Amino acid sequence: MADVLEVAQSLKLEVKERDLESCDGLLIRPKGVPRGFIVVNTNIRSEARKRFTIAHEIGHFVLPGHEGAICGQSDIEGWGGKRGERERQADEFAAELLIPSSILGARIASATPSLALIESIAMECSASLSASGWKYCDLTYERCAIVWSTEGKVIWSKPSSEFQFYVRKGKQVEKGTYAYDCFRGEVIPAQVEPVPAHLWLESENLRDGAVIWEESRALLNYGSVLTLLWIRQRIDKYSDYDEIEEEMERSYDPLDFTVYRKRWPS
Repeated sequence: MADVLEVAQSLKLEVKERDLESCDGLLIRPKGVPRGFIVVNTNIRSEARKRFTIAHEIGHFVLPGHEGAICGQSDIEGWGGKRGERERQADEFAAELLIPSSILGARIASATPSLALIESIAMECSASLSASGWKYCDLTYERCAIVWSTEGKVIWSKPSSEFQFYVRKGKQVEKGTYAYDCFRGEVIPAQVEPVPAHLWLESENLRDGAVIWEESRALLNYGSVLTLLWIRQRIDKYSDYDEIEEEMERSYDPLDFTVYRKRWPS
């Protein structure tokens, strides 16, 4: 687990906490001087959020083209929000610093997707659930996506490389999902459960009756819900793999792999 204060100190960055009204973090970097200050809003209640804020500002300090920065609440761990490329890069840097891919990759290789797994990563790395969920989907080979909803609407989502569907930003969380129940304060399952896939995925390529597995968690301090979506079995009518298989079937002679074949590949 990275000690962000030690990392900052090694870079000659002094970290201070102050009562900030309009932002969560500041990077003050005097021109031409290889040192600076990181100021963190003392009103941030979550220690994991403070650690991420420091890591985010370190990212601004070390990444090319990132000079001084004033980062509001939506700039840090905003992931899919309306932000510039610099803020996204600083978030990605912070996530890698706090949750190294080299450590996480082996751990999740054979693990079943769940918010409990993501929560254990967050606790081990002293990181937030959102950062841990984002990093998990960045590395897993499972067909998963993490979704952050606020006030009943999708704010951002992060699909894994194998999750070939789109969760639309701004989409209203629909009745019939466990995220919807979370916003209503209802008791929901503590593990993934199937729900109709069309409640989350807007696609004409969904099979009739397709289901997606969902686990949601209410985050009361943020007025938000974090959702893990997992495709356990095929739900699409057509895929790129179908075209590959059809092409392979057309290209092979039925006798190619029998004793009648006169020439074998070297």
